[in-house]
Amino acid sequence: MAAKNTNNKKPRASKKIIKKELSECEVKFQVLFNNVSSGVAIYETKNEGQDFTFVDFNRAAEEIEHIKKEELIGKNVKDVFPGVENFGILEVFRRVYKTGIPEHHPISIYKDDRIAGWRENYVYRLPSGQIIAVYDDISAKKHSELAASMTDQCFRAIADYTYDWEVWVSPEGRVLWTNPAVERITGYSVKEIMSMKNYPEEVVHELDRERIVRAFKSAVGGSTGNNIEFRVNRKDGNVIWCAVSWQPIYDNHGVSLGHRESIRDITERKEAQLELEKAVKEKF
Repeated sequence: MAAKNTNNKKPRASKKIIKKELSECEVKFQVLFNNVSSGVAIYETKNEGQDFTFVDFNRAAEEIEHIKKEELIGKNVKDVFPGVENFGILEVFRRVYKTGIPEHHPISIYKDDRIAGWRENYVYRLPSGQIIAVYDDISAKKHSELAASMTDQCFRAIADYTYDWEVWVSPEGRVLWTNPAVERITGYSVKEIMSMKNYPEEVVHELDRERIVRAFKSAVGGSTGNNIEFRVNRKDGNVIWCAVSWQPIYDNHGVSLGHRESIRDITERKEAQLELEKAVKEKF
């Protein structure tokens, strides 16, 4: 009888442990959800993935969209943000819901009668079937493209004080110019970057090097690219996450002047994204 009573207690103890672990995961998830710097919105799917209603909305999203969570929970996203169809993200939601494959919705401008701004979204499907969008408002960083007609003084005034790391690469693949932001991001000086014979290999983490070198060769060949994520080996030995976009440059006669690269530090967002994904997996 004693052995039987002991066996009966084991399932109850096991359930208590599982309940405690789930509760701890829930707390971790809520802490990350409410304190991550990126906006996070979670949607319930309706009509076999054709419509999406809000089930959660974090504090950062409230600040970005100037709306309180209580004003949109349970509402269709199209009713709260009527410009969402033109924005293009609903199709991303529908594809991710159908395939389960995460997607990046590139930098685009959202606007309606209430609000407007540049947004960058990453969309995932949770095991529960809900859709989660992690996004940033990059309106402040969206700046005008450099124009070939600018005087050198005007070019320097804008380019040298641009927050992101900017690089001008010749048609042969040699760095012609870079701005001072490179030192803040990589720890290398302007002079060190411009003298690198194997740019960009030296600053790219070995796990991403082959992929980024291929992208660089493609850029030298005249391609365009947007928001390619990779890791950077800083001069001090630390590793950070960056995202690079590039496009070719031509003079007034259509002659190639090489290409321009814009590189920004996304370490904070990337680490928060990875932590959030980890918390979501633990929760579900």
